[in-house]
Amino acid sequence: MARSEGHKARKREGKTSVRERGIALVIVMSFLTVLVGLVAEYSTNSTVNFVSAVNAREAMRVQFLNRSGANLAELIIRVQTDVMDKNRQLIGDIQLADYTGLFMGAFGGSAQEVKDMSAMLGGIDGDSIKGLGVGAGQFDVAITTEDGKLNMNCANGSESSRKNLRTQLQALFFFQAYDPIFEKPDANGWNRTREEQVSALMDYIDKDTAKSEQRGASEDYGYEGLDDKYKAKNNYIDTVSELALVAGVDDRFWTLFGSQFTVYGDCKVNIGAIQDPRLIAAVISLSSKNEEDPVIRDPQKLWKLAKRVSEARSFGVYFDDLNAFADYVKDPDGALQSLLGGGEDGTKTPAPGAAAAAQSVEPVEGVELDPQKLGQVASSGPRRLYRVEVTSSIGVDTQGEPRFSRKLVGIWDTQVQNQNMRTPDYRRGAWVFWREE
Repeated sequence: MARSEGHKARKREGKTSVRERGIALVIVMSFLTVLVGLVAEYSTNSTVNFVSAVNAREAMRVQFLNRSGANLAELIIRVQTDVMDKNRQLIGDIQLADYTGLFMGAFGGSAQEVKDMSAMLGGIDGDSIKGLGVGAGQFDVAITTEDGKLNMNCANGSESSRKNLRTQLQALFFFQAYDPIFEKPDANGWNRTREEQVSALMDYIDKDTAKSEQRGASEDYGYEGLDDKYKAKNNYIDTVSELALVAGVDDRFWTLFGSQFTVYGDCKVNIGAIQDPRLIAAVISLSSKNEEDPVIRDPQKLWKLAKRVSEARSFGVYFDDLNAFADYVKDPDGALQSLLGGGEDGTKTPAPGAAAAAQSVEPVEGVELDPQKLGQVASSGPRRLYRVEVTSSIGVDTQGEPRFSRKLVGIWDTQVQNQNMRTPDYRRGAWVFWREE
C-alpha cells in the first residue's frame, strides 16, 4: 500500500515538472519573439538613420560643390568683364565662357581628370598645384549669355520698346515653316494667327487691359473661363516659365520659340551674342534699308543669309559694332573672301580651320541695312547677362548613374549695382536669379 502511494506521488511530481517546463518554454519563446522584433526594429531604424545621415552628408557636399562652381563662374565672368572686355579693341570679342569646358575638369573633376589635364598641358604635376580637383564628387559649369534673346518684359516698357518687341516677335514667327503651328489650334483649341499670338504675348505682360492693336477692345483670352481660372498678369514677369500661361503657348510653341525668350536685360538684342538664325533673320528684316528687297521677301534666301551670319564666329568673324555687322550682312561672300586673304591687301589671316570650313559654304545674297533702324533693335559691345548652370554629382550606382546629383541655375547681371559696400572693388555685378534643383 505504501509503495503504491509513493509511486503515485512521484507520478504527480513528474506531471507537475513537465507542465512547468512547458510554461517556461512558452515564456522563453515569447520573450525571444519580442526580442527579435525589438532587434529588427532597432536594426531597421539604425539603417534608416544611417542612410539618412549619408544622404544629408552627400546632399550638403553636392550643394557646396554647386556653390564652388558658381564662385568659379563668377570669377570667370569678372575676368571677362574687367580684363577681356576692356581690351576688346586689341584682342577682339573673345569670350572666356566659350572655353570653360576645356579646363573645367581641372577644377571640378576627379584626381584622374586633373592628371589627364596636366598630361595634356605638357606633363605638369597637377598634385603640386593646390586647389585643383575636388576630393569627393565632381561639378561641371556651363556659361552662356542672355543678351541674344528677346526680353519679354519690354512689353511693359515704353512705347518704343513695346513697338520693337512686337516687330521682333512678328519677324520671329515669319517663316513659312511655322505655318502648321498657326494653322492648327493650340492645346486648348484656340485658332490663332501669327498676329494674334503676338498680341496674346504682349497683352499678358503689358500694364493696360486693352487688346493690342485693337482700339476699344478689352483683353479676353478665356483665362477666367478655364477650370483653374486666372487673370493676365499685366505686369513684369519673374521667369520665362510664366509665359506658359499665355494663350497659344503650348508644348509645340515652346519647343520652337521658348529658348528665344528672357526676362532680363535691355530691350535690344546684342548683335554679337545672337546665335539663333531666326533672331538674326528678324534683326535683318527689321533693319533692311529696302523693305521690298528680294532677299527679305524670299524666306529661303533670308534663312540662308541668317544661317551664314550665325556661323560667322566659326570663321573668326566677330561683330564688335553695328557697322561691322551691317558690312558683313551686305556682302557676306566678300567678307569671307577678305577674311581668307582674298582682299585687296591680302594681309588678313584666317582663323584656324576657317579655310576648310569656308569651302563647304554656298554663296548667299546680302542685304543692305539701315544703320538707324539697326540701332533701334540691336546693340553691340560686351555682354551684360550671363546664364550659369552648375551640375554636381557624387557617387555612381550600379547602372553608372550618379547617386546624388543637383543642378544650380543662376543669372549674373554685370550692370547691377552691388549694395554690399564692404567689397568696394566689386561695386557692379550680382546674381539676379538663383535656383537649386
